[in-house]
Amino acid sequence: MSENFDVDLVYTWVTGEDPEYIKVCQSYADNPRDINPERYRDTYQLLKYSLRSAVKHLDWFRNIYIVTARPQVPDWLDVSHPRIKLVHHDEIINAEYLPTFNYNVIESFQHKIEGLSEYYISMNDDFLFGNDTHLSDFLDAKNRMTVFNTVIGENFRFRIYEQKQNLFNMGKIEHNPVFYKKSYVEEIQEIHKEKFDETRRSKFRRDENVTMQKIFRQHMLSHHRKVSNPIWFFSLVKIHRFHKITNNLEYQQKKIESLRKIQPKFYCLNDDQRDDPNPEVVQLIKNFLAEQYPEKSAFEKA
Repeated sequence: MSENFDVDLVYTWVTGEDPEYIKVCQSYADNPRDINPERYRDTYQLLKYSLRSAVKHLDWFRNIYIVTARPQVPDWLDVSHPRIKLVHHDEIINAEYLPTFNYNVIESFQHKIEGLSEYYISMNDDFLFGNDTHLSDFLDAKNRMTVFNTVIGENFRFRIYEQKQNLFNMGKIEHNPVFYKKSYVEEIQEIHKEKFDETRRSKFRRDENVTMQKIFRQHMLSHHRKVSNPIWFFSLVKIHRFHKITNNLEYQQKKIESLRKIQPKFYCLNDDQRDDPNPEVVQLIKNFLAEQYPEKSAFEKA
């Protein structure tokens, strides 16, 4: 498969540094975890570094779409760049489901972005590329789509919804870029209309929500197995790492050094520092990001 093939990157991003956003969020929250600061703070400006990592290691993507709540815009982002497309929630999500603070809802509408390529990679802002990554990592020479997040290539339905029923739900294999095809996403949502409607009415994430990547995985392996290339756990961990940023400095130092040595194709830096981040850990992570991605991307303001 040629790397001239059009593939866009789609990021979701919000910042908890916007007091109006947090005020609206709190007005809808009815559970303490709904306003967990880990979900909204932007301590490390990970989106900026993720874009730098894409430029460094993924030079074949076409455009970058950043999906966020109106009127938020990263203050460092050059929105005039022709390959940057800022998309606010109200441009793709039906009014009846707004406002939403639920990633599952937002991801389920990504395929509605005007001008989006047929194939696209869905990214969280804490996903980064750590080594050269090729289109063949997502679409092989036989046009089979890579399906991550399996243990042994299984397609069990009980892995789709509730986490407590998810026997094989391991963060290590479920926090990575997801390669989608729009027509298949539309097919899934037509089949599961009621379930998606229920999910979209959840202002915040709930265990019973449809998770796009999980239902996409199951659908591909059940209905499009011939054009699917399921990646087993032991193959994925050779190219991917899921790292939780905790407040234990010694542990973080060891794990960050491991990331330096392994240089996985992609990895996730997941904020798990609760309400009071350890400033020494914060500085450690900031230093690591600046060291790994020192050059500004063309998508940043001068």
